[in-house]
Amino acid sequence: MKNIICGIDLGTTNSVIAYLNKGKPEALCVEDGTALLPSVVSLGETPGQLFVGRPALNRLAAFPDRTVRSVKRLMGRETSIRLGAESHSPEDISSFILRHLVDKASEALGRNIDKAVITVPAYFDDAQRRATIRAGELAGLEVIRIINEPTAAALVYDQVSSELPPPNPYLMVYDLGGGTFDVSVLELKGEIKEVLASCGDTALGGDDFDERLKDFFFRHLKEKTGRDLSAERALDIRLREVAERTKIILSDQPFALVNEVAVTSIDGEPVNLELEVSRSDFEEMTEDLVAKTISRVHEALSEAGLAAADIAKIVLVGGATRMPAVQEVLSEMFARPIEHSIDPDLCVALGATIQAGLIAGEPLGHILLDVTAHSLGVKTIDAVDPDTGEADYFSVIIRRNSRIPASHAQVYFTLADGQRGVEVEVYQGESPSCSENTPVGEFYFPLQHAPAHSPVTVEFAYDREGIVHVSVDQKGTNNRKSVTLDVRKREVQGDLEVELSDKPINYISEKARRLMADDRLPQVMKKELAEITRSYEQAITDGADDSKVDELEDRLLEKIEAAEEGLEDIGQEKENPEN
Repeated sequence: MKNIICGIDLGTTNSVIAYLNKGKPEALCVEDGTALLPSVVSLGETPGQLFVGRPALNRLAAFPDRTVRSVKRLMGRETSIRLGAESHSPEDISSFILRHLVDKASEALGRNIDKAVITVPAYFDDAQRRATIRAGELAGLEVIRIINEPTAAALVYDQVSSELPPPNPYLMVYDLGGGTFDVSVLELKGEIKEVLASCGDTALGGDDFDERLKDFFFRHLKEKTGRDLSAERALDIRLREVAERTKIILSDQPFALVNEVAVTSIDGEPVNLELEVSRSDFEEMTEDLVAKTISRVHEALSEAGLAAADIAKIVLVGGATRMPAVQEVLSEMFARPIEHSIDPDLCVALGATIQAGLIAGEPLGHILLDVTAHSLGVKTIDAVDPDTGEADYFSVIIRRNSRIPASHAQVYFTLADGQRGVEVEVYQGESPSCSENTPVGEFYFPLQHAPAHSPVTVEFAYDREGIVHVSVDQKGTNNRKSVTLDVRKREVQGDLEVELSDKPINYISEKARRLMADDRLPQVMKKELAEITRSYEQAITDGADDSKVDELEDRLLEKIEAAEEGLEDIGQEKENPEN
């Protein structure tokens, strides 16, 4: 009998576990006849007592100091969560949820489950992905694969490629969950699903819509009582629950009547919350949140090189997509069918199960090609922060939306004769400044004695879980190190000594790449720069003799100078246009 590899959607609001039943993905009921497990954990009053799911959610208002929800938004952060007298990491809390899911699923199936594919938002960074894997391990699971949520959702629509009208084989997955938002554009070619671009926001979701309604309720109570009650934690939790219920009602009804008795008390007198909320009022107070998602949609389309008219179908994922405002704005933008045929709360877990089946060798006929969510690179001293005087330039090695698994290397150069080593500082993000990006980790690479301007190659390997592995190679020597960065603990696994050192430098090829990225530069000049840059870096990588490298370097510097002069001329023309 084959081992079961389950698919798990570890969600902000709810979590779901599913498995393949005779080749079909099926969500397992884990609580009160439903597949949705509230992602809530509460510490009981007796030693060792822990509540997970609906019982924990029911304790939230009464025991706010012993209960936690929406922990997904904290994944990857170095923070502690207090539950009574205990302190836990976000991974610990998530592991309790995962363990509960697996125990219930094992009970339902009558078989032990110890392997899983777990989904994460496409825009989760390296630290958040590693934290998710760690949570699975703490729950006693072997995490076979981490898969992006929109990509998992696309796997569920196994007939969608045959339904798309030629020549538009493009599908967009719009995933608005409880705490995160993702949008992915895919190209479908029969059984091959290739992600062209993914964008998102890990701090935008249904919780933020609830927050707007909760604040609205607080303002109403202030007008009614003359007091600002927003500092009352128990009331804050109560109103948040009311806000979530109200939001759900407004997805189906134009008006919602709120009638909550004794939400708090003032001078011993109970205070009731009584008002009617219209859908139009709710949509007005959350209009900017919907607009933020649409800006990410435009960004994804741009990075995929497509227009809205190219998208043949929209797939909605996540409970928050039930809001009419979301569906209306997407319908207006695309004038295309919006796919809601599969329960948006279950879609991601079902897709993860299909991926699990593929890994287990089930004949499901899907080929999945995913992409990176963030650019990855290292800090160099090509640019210096004017405020601190520190090196701050972000040198990209693997660019955002590269197909994964990906492996790419860049050549850098030492600064001084006999330089003892380099500090490799890894970042991810889209800003040219490291200070505006997210640090992934750092480690020291000792160098063998060599003259200034000696080449050092840094290679990143980005695996299918979206986790980066780093290798550093001092060209012309046997000095090479490969390391795995433990982002959660900010340590390096390996035998590298950590100490301060000079930074790696690449003045020339990185300057050429920045010029090539400038939209003002003519295409002819970009092409010339690209060709000479490739030749220059290849010569260094191949260990060509110094005279060859110097010759190519001189030619590249001439092209860089010509390009810079061309940009200056363009700037002057704009400042002094002829009449």
